[in-house]
Amino acid sequence: MDENKIAIGGEDSVHQASNLYKDAFQDDPVIAYLCGLPTNARHEYLYDYFTGLTTAAALNGGIFEHAAGWSACQILLPPGKRVDNPWTLIPAGVFGVLWKLGIGGYTARRKALGDQKDFYYIFFVATKAEARGKGLCSALIKAAQDRAAKEGFPVWIEATTERSWKLYEKMGFKTVSTITLGKGKVSPDGLERKGGDGVPVWMMIWWPPKTTL
Repeated sequence: MDENKIAIGGEDSVHQASNLYKDAFQDDPVIAYLCGLPTNARHEYLYDYFTGLTTAAALNGGIFEHAAGWSACQILLPPGKRVDNPWTLIPAGVFGVLWKLGIGGYTARRKALGDQKDFYYIFFVATKAEARGKGLCSALIKAAQDRAAKEGFPVWIEATTERSWKLYEKMGFKTVSTITLGKGKVSPDGLERKGGDGVPVWMMIWWPPKTTL
């Protein structure tokens, strides 16, 4: 069996994706900041948190790609689809969750894309702890790049840890901007700390290779 073989799902994948993400992002600094809860309370809340976000993605045409029996999962938003659509955030139950990112992310994206309005967006990608090191995450990202390249679109992604940042760089993504969330309010691990340095987020883009006639 090819562990890197990728399966595709849609709205029926919300439970499996949320179940994976609640563990994979348990101590992710950006998620810790966005949730704004003490560690134990956050861990208990994460399944519901991700259910809201993945439902919003599904309602907006998100493509759920997974590998090795849901050992890894990626949610890809096609060009023209936005998970922060208020008409779907409300029924998904996560209205206001995404606004803590502020305008920094949108400004960086607009600047990086220039006149290019359409792009693929990797909303979430993660691998179970016990399945890491097998290339599953890289395979999912490569699938997104291949899909985007066929249509001539770039791919946008945000790295929330140095580990993911370095992986995305190896996959050909370029850092266009780094924003800091919660500066003066939280420490780099996303937990509340007065005067803290905040949590860095790396805004990254991948452009498909140019073809020559």
